[in-house]
Amino acid sequence: MICPINIIHAAGLDRSDQSIAAFLEPNNYAELSLAVLDADIKGEVQYKEFVSELGVNDFSTGNLSNREFIAKFALKFQPYSNISTGVIYEQPFNTDISYKYSPVLADGSTIDIESADVEFKSHNLTGLVGYQPNLHWNFYTGLSLQSFKGNLTVSGQQYDALNGYDAKFKTDDALGWLVGISYQLPQYALKTSLTYRSKIKHKNSTSESTLYSNGPFTLTPNADTTIETPQSINFDFQTAISATNLIYGNLRWVNWQNFVIQPPQFNAVLDYAAALNPEYSELANLNLIDYKKDQWSGKFGFAHQFNPTYIAGLEYIWDNGTGNPASTINSSDGYRGIGLGTYININSNNFIAAGIYYLKFLKPTIAPTTSTSQIAGLSTVGDNDAMLYGLKLDHRF
Repeated sequence: MICPINIIHAAGLDRSDQSIAAFLEPNNYAELSLAVLDADIKGEVQYKEFVSELGVNDFSTGNLSNREFIAKFALKFQPYSNISTGVIYEQPFNTDISYKYSPVLADGSTIDIESADVEFKSHNLTGLVGYQPNLHWNFYTGLSLQSFKGNLTVSGQQYDALNGYDAKFKTDDALGWLVGISYQLPQYALKTSLTYRSKIKHKNSTSESTLYSNGPFTLTPNADTTIETPQSINFDFQTAISATNLIYGNLRWVNWQNFVIQPPQFNAVLDYAAALNPEYSELANLNLIDYKKDQWSGKFGFAHQFNPTYIAGLEYIWDNGTGNPASTINSSDGYRGIGLGTYININSNNFIAAGIYYLKFLKPTIAPTTSTSQIAGLSTVGDNDAMLYGLKLDHRF
């Protein structure tokens, strides 16, 4: 891949395409990738009629997304001609959303209508081993040690009894696995791979509180939140089309439809409210975070070698989103983007790549104001976009 950013802003919490391309490099190899995401994501809050009665005509959330820094490191060894080993570190599932809608009233005071801070982080360390029966085939498998943690706070009059709701998900470590197969024809620069990653089940010890609970509250004795980061399948390919031109691509499926974050006390509050008042019966089916459909994403690129030192590439990328209605947690439903990259051979063993992407986010559907199917819905979504910058350092030894 010429553009160095195998790190993308995608559906759900996905921040990495979880590529194992570095493990398929020949001989001994190391790479370090760094990326910065600058997103401009805005919308307008619901219940404009209520807010306008207070003399307010600015309904914008402001930018919902904080700047994100993402890193990836890979190390691959070829101790024998037919056996390879490697390790990959990445941050596959992250989000960092923060906003505060506190409009100024006519008398100069402010009112806290709604605000939210949502941060989830993961770290993945994958160990791999591969078997190459000949020059063309590579069969590989491995284990992934993943840590996952998060914090979520919502406040404001919009949330009623959940005003000031705060959930802290303590770090949990869990294991998953992967398996894959690769086929290549080196004389044609042809390389393909198909990789399956399992879901990883976490049990995060969770502390929950609200503005009215005077500290953590316990409506149910269970204090753990079960969170399963999703299973996925990646298909990658590249092939030369001439002596100086290469095409490449990637197709990725992620099983977000089965992903749920539902803290135990939050769930107990919703069940109690639904049982108490039939008008709130829909609350019994409300999850704090979930997704309506699976993610499909991909890229297609073209690279040209100008001389033995310099290669440039152009990529088109896309993501179909997860089908969720507009909310502060889901302000887009996929994207389309374009990327430019350069690859420079410093010498026979050291290489550097740099790239830039422009992403145009697709607008999600707007749910009715009366809907209780989501947290912090939006009445409109802006023409949101993002810039993504990446740098990759490669070393062969």
